[in-house]
Amino acid sequence: MMVGCGGGIDVKAIVASLASVAPSSLDDDEIKALMLDGERLVNALHAFSAALVEEFDRRGTWSEDGSLSGSGWAAERTGSPKRSLRARARAGRVLRMLPTTQAPAREGRLSPEHLGALAACERQHPALACRDEELLVSQALAVDADAFRTVARHWTDRASDTYAAEPSHGPEPTDELHLSQTFEGRWELRGSFGPETGASVSAALEAHLDRQLRARRDGDPSVGLVASQLRAAAMVDLLCQTMRKEPSAESVPDRYRVGLVIRWDELTQAAEASCDAALYRVLVGAEGEVLDVGRQTSRWPTGIRRAITCRDDGCVFPGCDRPPSWCDVHHCQEWEHGGRTSVDNGVLLCRRHHTFIHRKRWRITIENGRPITRRDNGAEHVIIRWSSE
Repeated sequence: MMVGCGGGIDVKAIVASLASVAPSSLDDDEIKALMLDGERLVNALHAFSAALVEEFDRRGTWSEDGSLSGSGWAAERTGSPKRSLRARARAGRVLRMLPTTQAPAREGRLSPEHLGALAACERQHPALACRDEELLVSQALAVDADAFRTVARHWTDRASDTYAAEPSHGPEPTDELHLSQTFEGRWELRGSFGPETGASVSAALEAHLDRQLRARRDGDPSVGLVASQLRAAAMVDLLCQTMRKEPSAESVPDRYRVGLVIRWDELTQAAEASCDAALYRVLVGAEGEVLDVGRQTSRWPTGIRRAITCRDDGCVFPGCDRPPSWCDVHHCQEWEHGGRTSVDNGVLLCRRHHTFIHRKRWRITIENGRPITRRDNGAEHVIIRWSSE
């Protein structure tokens, strides 16, 4: 393998070397030999890429420009399917957690499918996979990928039976959840759930995690704060979706205000409002839906949110595909700085990117009807294919 300065691989030289070989010019023996060598090369490159993706994912530097995971960052810049990149990250974890796999994988003797089956074993029963590592790897080297998937499923079933057969001690604990605020102002959440309740909680959280994030194993200490922060964000997303729903009973209207409601097509016909009253402006559409409440409130009425949702159809941050149900409405010009609560001053941002925008002091502007994401220096944030920037 050709290595350039600083340990980088000269990919162009490798591609040029492979492109120089014309399969039609090879004799039968040569094409057989190259077929086998090519398969081993593909396997070795997959293992190398898996280790890179997993290490990059663990470092967390992908979050600096708003990406949600290392796999997502790579997908946005290469066009590779997120599913295959997530599988590669899982394979990279196997190479790190099960050292016996490293040598045969780097030599190209384990296919991506072999590593995928090993990853499923390690993900479900990490302690037992470490214990049976040599057995699993020897089986992977002895049979093809389809047969090894059967072996891996059988091993997983036996491992699950082993855990299920372990006797429990003491009475069955009840579900508990504790939430308390510390002296520093932070909140601490601690809970314990039974199998059924825990499965429901886990399923709800998983439904709110991006596909990249679901590739991670729950509680993996190697992931550290990155995984726990993202899981906490998923819980906040779930709670915020409930809070975004309109209440079943509206609160009592302001007693000392007079609202002049003008349809957008009747603005020129408005003559006057009541005198000696606090006035506020509400712009409604043809069907009576609220489109603009000016500076009256920072909360987003249903009509405005629907209009913005229809326009944005999900998080507008570049590269994000989270749906509207996962999103907040963000004031492009902040409410505190004179921004209005209106369709042309709001965009959909998922909870993660909404927090990111404010924390990094980036801005979203609407230019020619299109949301533009700008960095703190004013430059537009654009994802460029095959660029590490």
